[in-house]
Amino acid sequence: MDKLAKWCIWLRRRSFFRVAQRTFAVLMPIATVGAFFQVLQYSVFAPESFIYNVFDFDKIMSDRFWDIGTNLSQCVVEVIFGLFCLFTVYFSASFTAKIYRKDATMAGISALTSLLVMIYLFQLGLTGRISLLTGGYLGFHYTSFALLLGYGVGQVFHWLGADYESVNYEHTKLVQDRAIKALKPTLVTVIGGIAIGGILYVVISKVKANFSLTSIVSPVESSNNLLLTVPATALASSLSWLGLEAPILDLSNVAGSAAATANLTYVLRRGSVWKVPYPYLGGSMISIYGVMGGCGAILALAVAILIWGRRKEPETVAKMNLWPLLFSSSRGFLIGLPVILNPIYSLQLVLVPVVNMLIAALAIFLHIVPTPVYMVLTGTPGPLVPFFATNGNWPTLIFTIFLFCLDVVMMIPAVKLDDRTKILLKDYEMEDGRHV
Repeated sequence: MDKLAKWCIWLRRRSFFRVAQRTFAVLMPIATVGAFFQVLQYSVFAPESFIYNVFDFDKIMSDRFWDIGTNLSQCVVEVIFGLFCLFTVYFSASFTAKIYRKDATMAGISALTSLLVMIYLFQLGLTGRISLLTGGYLGFHYTSFALLLGYGVGQVFHWLGADYESVNYEHTKLVQDRAIKALKPTLVTVIGGIAIGGILYVVISKVKANFSLTSIVSPVESSNNLLLTVPATALASSLSWLGLEAPILDLSNVAGSAAATANLTYVLRRGSVWKVPYPYLGGSMISIYGVMGGCGAILALAVAILIWGRRKEPETVAKMNLWPLLFSSSRGFLIGLPVILNPIYSLQLVLVPVVNMLIAALAIFLHIVPTPVYMVLTGTPGPLVPFFATNGNWPTLIFTIFLFCLDVVMMIPAVKLDDRTKILLKDYEMEDGRHV
């Protein structure tokens, strides 16, 4: 444990991870607020959601109240998570510049400009139209890209920018001096953004007709071969830990294949959920058991922290995000802990979905539980997803509770490693008189 903790401390001392953790720390409040409004949008005001149907809001909620709630929640979610890369790239560049005592404000503005230029050229090559705020490329899905770009811009200011010491009050002359001194690194970063965006424009213009994410994801969704779906899930989970959640969301599309339709048609004709044509269908296995509707592993981590954690900060974050996590909104917790790019949780976040799928496949093979074939309402709590996907099969509910408890147990080593790392990190800071 101590060797792993010391390795995590060594990694934590690298400038990129210092920047990542500080960026996520400052973005934690808005991510948590966004997660709560995401629950309202997808679980309260959505007619196809779990809470909406359980409480029969269609009858007891007025149309006017529904319109206000839908528009308000959608507005907050789109502003926070739809533009999350703007916040990330600014603070990433700013904190990187601060590490090297450079102008953090100018670095952040330069990073924002470079990002928007790149997205502008990328979308121009992809669609031929300009839609910076509606294309989705500034959203939460691309957090890691924004983090890397901000860090790169901060490094440009590190090498080309003038040293800067903050003062309590800056009059206009000092601000002008700052701006003039930041002109060189700003020009370099903007030109770099233009160059990268131009490369993306040329590449996308040539390959867009021959490439689509659907062509990659569809074979996994419709596959009945665990030798394909399990490695694909492990890879998508790894990318999710890196901050790229789009692959795991695309892979867990239950109703996106002809095989899923064949399974459902078989069940409706025979009146039984047993012996379907595709018992280990990729989309169903990943969505229902791998991620349990969206954030099963993350919910298990939060429960493990609340039970076995010994530090106040992670417990506070887990308590604040427990409600969103129950209804499949994990972004506040991913940023607040943080989970993204945190080496302490990397192994468990990859292993838990894989183990869940393998155990579920074995249970299906032994006819302990049936194959999930039914669509599940959005926002359904993770441990209840397999139960509803099998049309209320009670052995499935018992099996899923066991599986979730196993997930919580698998998270215990990571929680203890995090506690030990923080203890050794505090000792390191006290001995050397510096902060990492």
